[in-house]
Amino acid sequence: MKAIRCLMLDMGGVLTQAQRMDKVDELMSILGANCDRDAFRRVYFELRFDYDRGTVDGAEYWRRVARAQGLTLRESDIPKLVSVDLESWFTMRPDMLEFLGGVKHRVGRLVLLSNIHADGVRYIREGNGCSWAGQFHELVLSCEHKLLKPERAIYELALKVSGMSPTETLFVDDNEENVTGAQRAGLSSFRFIDEVDFFARLSSEYEFVHQ
Repeated sequence: MKAIRCLMLDMGGVLTQAQRMDKVDELMSILGANCDRDAFRRVYFELRFDYDRGTVDGAEYWRRVARAQGLTLRESDIPKLVSVDLESWFTMRPDMLEFLGGVKHRVGRLVLLSNIHADGVRYIREGNGCSWAGQFHELVLSCEHKLLKPERAIYELALKVSGMSPTETLFVDDNEENVTGAQRAGLSSFRFIDEVDFFARLSSEYEFVHQ
């Protein structure tokens, strides 16, 4: 078993459940989009990188989404779009939240490493997300550093702020590209599939070390 002193976790798809499709439909309704959901989500994700990197804000992101769909965006709808978008992502996994409460005292450093925009950061640092985000020793949030996974620099930054070496760190993400990026930076890493697989892999392959 590999000794781990630092556990880094992604948020979306690991601590939270998959995006809620009813909320995606609500976003489409607010915008007046009449395309199919898959086509809408392709544009939604293709334009997401600048938002998560922090080079555009939520208002500009939704303007770009509307333009790409050939829609006219009412500026008064932007706050609702931002709010519903957050609701679509923040359905937490109860078993993972329970895990956070116990693992912090079993491992040297517990780090949240997430690609997330400024509106999501406010939710985590100041809103309802504070209740679980406070379990982490460090929060490394992409838009605050103008970096994105799977860029090597964001893993190196997370290691620096945690004070840990890559050989003693495990990173878990639901995105295979982000897992590969972590491995290229020298971290142990595997893809999150579901809670059952996650807990099974931890218990059979890794041993937490508290410093």
